[in-house]
Amino acid sequence: MTNIDRWSYSRLGTYESCPKKAYYSYVEKIPQEQHPAAQRGTRIHQLAEDYIVGKLKIMPKELRLFSEAFEKLREDWLAKKVHVEQDWAFDKEWAIAPWSGDTTWGRYKIDAFLKEEAFGKVIDFKTGKYWSNQTGYRDQCSLYACGVFSRFPDLENVETELWYLDHQKITRHAFTREEIEEVQVKFTERATVMCTDVEFTATPSDNSCRWCAYKNICKDYGKR
Repeated sequence: MTNIDRWSYSRLGTYESCPKKAYYSYVEKIPQEQHPAAQRGTRIHQLAEDYIVGKLKIMPKELRLFSEAFEKLREDWLAKKVHVEQDWAFDKEWAIAPWSGDTTWGRYKIDAFLKEEAFGKVIDFKTGKYWSNQTGYRDQCSLYACGVFSRFPDLENVETELWYLDHQKITRHAFTREEIEEVQVKFTERATVMCTDVEFTATPSDNSCRWCAYKNICKDYGKR
């Protein structure tokens, strides 16, 4: 493979920070060491899923700052209102596609999704630091909205909630079907740039290079 043929929000973010980094990660598939914070996040996500679906009878301590909210999710899951830890994908027309298939183009993972008639709510579990005003998270939430509006044609409004499990804080964003149509077009344009790139020209900078896992092999490292 000489290009990136499928995208997600994390892939797009990596590419837009530095195409060369995306090349090393998604074309050459050179593995990166997982940070302990990421390992902890993965473990807590699993605990949340297991509690919501009833595999765990006692709420883990890592979820207790949101105890009432997780109890409600558990009730809604029993009532078949909630999807938990879903791997959803779409094709170039944003129609439903398998996670891996000939038509699969974009992918996104949902921690929890509540649907009640024409209203949908996407819940994303965050661990670690609390960011009160991070535009990247709103951008990520808008992709969730694009995905679920396309997946559920009867939806009229979508709300996203970022639950900061270590801080008992929630950030909310609301979207209507009409306003998300333009956002979807922009995502398509951004993803198309990435998926048609075969040059992967590096864009070195202090911010992108400092923490890059590939700085020891990148010939452009240190150039400004």
